[in-house]
Amino acid sequence: VDVEDLLGRDAVNLDNSGLKKLIQNDIVMISGAGGSIGSELTRQVLKFKPKTIFCVDISEAALYQLEQSIHRQSKTKIFFVVADIKNEKRITDLFHRHIPSLVFHAAAYKHVPLLENMNVHQVLHNNVMGTFSLASSCKENNVKKFILISTDKAVNPTNVMGASKRMAEMVCEGLQEDKGTNFVIVRFGNVLGSSGSVIPLFKKQIIDGGPVTVTDKNIIRYFMTVTEAVE
Repeated sequence: VDVEDLLGRDAVNLDNSGLKKLIQNDIVMISGAGGSIGSELTRQVLKFKPKTIFCVDISEAALYQLEQSIHRQSKTKIFFVVADIKNEKRITDLFHRHIPSLVFHAAAYKHVPLLENMNVHQVLHNNVMGTFSLASSCKENNVKKFILISTDKAVNPTNVMGASKRMAEMVCEGLQEDKGTNFVIVRFGNVLGSSGSVIPLFKKQIIDGGPVTVTDKNIIRYFMTVTEAVE
């Protein structure tokens, strides 16, 4: 059984023709590039032949896995940068050396039970102040577009992950002006197979012989594949 079999519908393929003009021969930065969303972003962005991609992540191990998974057949230069988005000096230095045209901000903490158990300060610091730090650098350096990867949990938030992502959205809304960087927000649903999603957990529980833990029978989840989400 593949993850896609659980969708209950055919996967959606979007028209990406306009993206070539946006990405080709430009410099692109992806934060949280080592994660499931960030790594898929990297692979899809590569198809449109940017000049350079900066893959930024706080996890050296995640970046190493991404580096090993990418087949370097294109002329695009790819740099794997170990950096914390909350480290303003590190981010400022990166921008001074290489000003990107396009920034995809996927770096975030999102494991709800873990975050709400003695880690609330850290998730707010990372998801809100990290977004502010990165978005401010984009604005100061006249980056064309800053795309925040948000979540449907930001709608009427019921947990710290959703609340912190809504605050991150408000940060971008507050920084937006008539001129300069264009701040864009996209909300994902439950991405099947992404790190921290319920499907890998369910698969492990089934392999272990159960039980399969369902948080609440009344929960409504809106599923999409990682490819659909990134498109």
